[in-house]
Formats: sequence, C-alpha cells, structure tokens
Amino acid sequence: MPTRPILSTLTNLLHQSSQTQLQIITFASLEIRNYQREQLLHRVQRPQSRIILQKMPQKGLAEITVLDNLVFSFSFQFQILKAEEFYDAEMLALPRPLDQGKLYVDEEKLQLSFLIDAPDPTLRVWVTHVYQGILKLERHCTPLCGQTP
Repeated sequence: MPTRPILSTLTNLLHQSSQTQLQIITFASLEIRNYQREQLLHRVQRPQSRIILQKMPQKGLAEITVLDNLVFSFSFQFQILKAEEFYDAEMLALPRPLDQGKLYVDEEKLQLSFLIDAPDPTLRVWVTHVYQGILKLERHCTPLCGQTP
C-alpha cells in the first residue's frame, strides 16, 4: 500500500490547520535505537506508531507529541516546516531530562534524536526515533474548537 510523502504532508497540514486543530498521524513503522557511549544498547521496532502534530499560538511554531516512547510521552516545539527537500532543526522546549534534540524530516522519514541527560556523563543515553510510512491522518479539535474569540 503506498504511503504519503512525509515532509510535504506535514508541511501541508501545518499550513492548512488552525491552532485549535491537532493531527494524529499514524506511521507504518517506528524504530527506536538507544546508544550509550556510542554503543547500541537497545533497538525496538513498533508498527503503527503515532504522533500528535499541532500549531502553537506563537507565530511560526508547531509542536509534536511523541506517544510511543519507551519510557514516557513527551512534547517539543519546532519552527514550522518549509517545503524543501528536507528539514533539519533543533527541538525547542524539550522537557527535562531530555536535551540536545534534533528533528530531521524528508519525504521518507521523520527522525527525532535527543539525549537523556544524567549527572554522570557515562550514564547519558542518546535516543533516535525513525518514523516511516504515513498510514493514517486524523484531525481532531482541541477543547478551544467551537469557541469564538
């Protein structure tokens, strides 16, 4: 079954939706890799993983909520995507203990990379999420939908 191109789909969603709408995006696959001191610790593959994509009230910002993390769900903000060959940016407003987050998107994958920080540098863990193949898009209203400003 053909899947949608990821970068252009996310770009279109962000430019068409309002901040009172969110998109739940289901991907065909998610691969999570954890590294410690450049050694692979753990690798997990999950089918039909989801994220939530939403515009923020601040102009030019959007937010992704990661629903299928190994330990806990989290959100981060980023500058709204531009339609190009790929998008490479910093994650903004990452919750502690997450740090040094990067977002990379092209037509075939959405990749998140971040550090789980620890006081002891030898205990820090790098995590990479690679999402591929958009299967389904679901538009939902936030509690503000239907309210007039």
